[in-house]
Amino acid sequence: MTGQITTLVFVTVACAVASASLIVSSRRMRARLRLRKRLGQLAIQGGEEANLERKNALDESSELGRVLAQSGLDWDLPTFLGRAAMAAGGGLALGLVMGSAPMGAVLSLFGAVGVWLFIRHARSRRLNQCNEQMPQALEIMSLALRAGHALPSAIALAAEEAPSPIADELRRAADEQALGRPVEQVLEAMGKRLPGCDSVNTFVVAVLVLQETGGNLISVIDRIVDNARSAASYRGRLNALTSEGRTSAKLLAALPVGFALLAGSADTGYADFFLSDSTGRALGVFALLWWLTGILFTRRLVKAAS
Repeated sequence: MTGQITTLVFVTVACAVASASLIVSSRRMRARLRLRKRLGQLAIQGGEEANLERKNALDESSELGRVLAQSGLDWDLPTFLGRAAMAAGGGLALGLVMGSAPMGAVLSLFGAVGVWLFIRHARSRRLNQCNEQMPQALEIMSLALRAGHALPSAIALAAEEAPSPIADELRRAADEQALGRPVEQVLEAMGKRLPGCDSVNTFVVAVLVLQETGGNLISVIDRIVDNARSAASYRGRLNALTSEGRTSAKLLAALPVGFALLAGSADTGYADFFLSDSTGRALGVFALLWWLTGILFTRRLVKAAS
């Protein structure tokens, strides 16, 4: 028993150290990448055109490719599969150390799903940041247009002055336009890369309409900025009012998982009953369905209206 506890502690500490190392190295890499982009010293193998073609191929390859591209993690498909396999292997090893193969299978599944949920969270966070930062970028574009710049050069100027991650999207749009792609197609592609960003989509639609009908783009941009700031103020008040409910929902959703892990650690036969016995499997499926139903219902109650 003492040997199992020692092995379990060792595996837990090793996994924690490895996870912390990956997080720190990933943050440092992103910081260095942003700095090199800012200084204009980023060397891209195969040229800028080849790099943009690779990004477009990743975006259009599949739904998974689009999610990875929108997450801003700079992960490709092999990287995602490798890290999901590492997480699944760590969960399996932890379950075997606990002395329960079924628990290892459950933890392995949780590890793989956890990587996917991490990517989805990063994607949601990045899209929200782009939506919040777009009004600032639009103000820079408006100033550039008032100074006599054309729309492509105004986009390039906003890419230099706006914060990341919206600056990365604007820089990519400016590079695509500089390589000969029409500005309408460039903006339409940017809107597809940032789904759910109201200010971005409104700007794209406005430019496409004005390209056909004509009009004052500067006044339209100013109106978009005002509406975006009003919407951001409304979302801020709404999030403040629903923060307590969202926190309670997260705690209630995490309690069954925590209890299952603690019970499986204390009794190795706990998971065997739910995975090997027919009655246990039926109870497990019933409990899982009610757990998911509770999560969806509570999320619906506290989710901010769009």
